[in-house]
Amino acid sequence: MKIAIISDIHENFHNLILALQEMKKQAVEQILCLGDLINPGIAKVLANQPIPVFMIWGNNDGDKVEITLASKREGSQLTVSVRTYDFIELAGRKIFMTHYEDLALPMAKSGLYDVVFFGHNHQLSSEKIGHCWVINPGELAASKTKKATFAIYNTQKHSFEFLTLKDSVSLKTSLMEAYFKEHGHKMGLRSKLLDVQKNVIPKSSPIFQTLEKTAKTAKAVVFSGLPGVGKSLYINQFQLIAAAEGRAVTVIQWDIARKAFEIPAIAARYPMGDGVVHNGVKLSVGKWLLATIMQWLTDHEKDNQLLLIEAPLVGHRFIELAKKQEDKKLEAFLSSELFQVLMPIPSKKVRAKIEADRRAQIAEDAKIWVGAKPSVMLMLWKMICGIANKFGRNISMDGQPPYDPEIYEFVFTKILKHRHFVPLHIAEIFEVHIVDEKELHPTGSLAAADAQALHFSELIAAKYLTDEALDAVVSNWYLT
Repeated sequence: MKIAIISDIHENFHNLILALQEMKKQAVEQILCLGDLINPGIAKVLANQPIPVFMIWGNNDGDKVEITLASKREGSQLTVSVRTYDFIELAGRKIFMTHYEDLALPMAKSGLYDVVFFGHNHQLSSEKIGHCWVINPGELAASKTKKATFAIYNTQKHSFEFLTLKDSVSLKTSLMEAYFKEHGHKMGLRSKLLDVQKNVIPKSSPIFQTLEKTAKTAKAVVFSGLPGVGKSLYINQFQLIAAAEGRAVTVIQWDIARKAFEIPAIAARYPMGDGVVHNGVKLSVGKWLLATIMQWLTDHEKDNQLLLIEAPLVGHRFIELAKKQEDKKLEAFLSSELFQVLMPIPSKKVRAKIEADRRAQIAEDAKIWVGAKPSVMLMLWKMICGIANKFGRNISMDGQPPYDPEIYEFVFTKILKHRHFVPLHIAEIFEVHIVDEKELHPTGSLAAADAQALHFSELIAAKYLTDEALDAVVSNWYLT
C-alpha cells in the first residue's frame, strides 16, 4: 500500500493540487494529513478526493467547524481526528501521527509503532529508531524552506520516497518578509524562532557556497573540530540549506549517541567519572556508529537522503570515521567524495571573538552550561599543539600556546588523510541572535536502543580485557 503524508499546507491551494496530481501518478491509496490547513477550503479539497484522507489537527487550521462539516458531507473521503495526534493501522503497519516533534520521538522509542509522522517545523527529515521510522514530510506551503514537499510510505517495503514539487509557489512574498522582519516583534510574532531558522550566512559568502555545494553533492557529511570554532552555527545553517535542496537529513550526534551507552548495565563495567566519558564507552559508541552507517547506506543507497554526523574526533570521539575500515564496502564509501568531513577553522580574529563571547556566557564555576568552558577550550588547543609537535612541528609548550589556524589545519589534515577533508576557513563574524546555544543544535539524533548499546559494549569488553588496553587505544586516537 502507498500512503502519502502531507503537512503544513497553510492555505496554499496551488501546491496542494500539484501534490494531489502527483499522488495520482504514483497510485497512492491513502492520504494522511498532519494539520495546519489555515483555510477550511483546504479541507473541502481533501474531502473531494477519490481516496481516503485522515487528518489530525495542527496549531493553525482555521475554522474547525467548517473543516469538520467538510468531513461530514455526503461522499466525503475526509476523516478528521479530534486531537493533534492519533493512532491508526493501515496494511498491517502500526502508525502514530502527531503535529509535534516532542511527542513523535518518545512514541518512536516506545517500540509500539512501525512508523511515526510529525510536522509543524516545516523541515523535511527522517530517522530510524530501532525498527520505527520517524518522518517529517516537510511543508506543502513552501513558506519557510521555499520547497513544497511530501512523502510516500510503501507499507510493503517499509520504505519512503520524498517528493519535491515542480512549479510550486510560495504565498510569502519578499514584501511580506521585509515587513514582518521590521514589525514582527511589535505584533508578538515568534522572533526568537525566526532568528534561529533562517540563513544568517550571506549567499555571497564562500562559506555558504561551500555548504551549498556539499548539500547538493554529498551523501554523508561530518562536521568536526574543536569546541569554540562555531560548529553549532554551521551545522544549523547546513541543515537549512539541505532542506532548501529538498534533502531529507538523518542526524547522528556524538553527545546524544554516547548518552545511550550510559545505562546501568554498561556503567557497571565502564563507570562514568566526573563529566568524563569512560574509554570503553567511547569505543562502544564508535562500533555502534559504524554499524549504523552501514545499515543507513543499505536503507538509503539509492534515494536522495543525506546523513549528517557531528563528530568531535578529539579524544577518540567518533574517530572511527577517520580510520581505515576493514569492511571494503564501508571503506570505499568513507574514502569517496560522497563522504565529506567539514571543519570550521576560524581566523585568529574570529577565534578571539568566540573566546571572548564564551567567557561572557559561561563562568568557570558554572554547574549547568552548554558548550565547552573557556578553560577547556584552551586545554584542548594546547593538546592539539602537542599533537602538532608529534607530527613534526616545534611549538613551545611553556604556558598557553596562542591559537593558530595554520596549525589547526595542519594537524587535522594529518588525522583525516584518508578522508575527503574540507576546511572551512572562517574570516567573517556572522550576527546570530539567539537566547540559548541549544537552539542551534540539530534535533532527532539517532541513538542506540538499550539492547544495541549492551551488545556493542560487550563486543568491546571481549576485545579489550583491561582498562589499560582501552587507554592505550584511546590515547593514540590521532594516529589514523
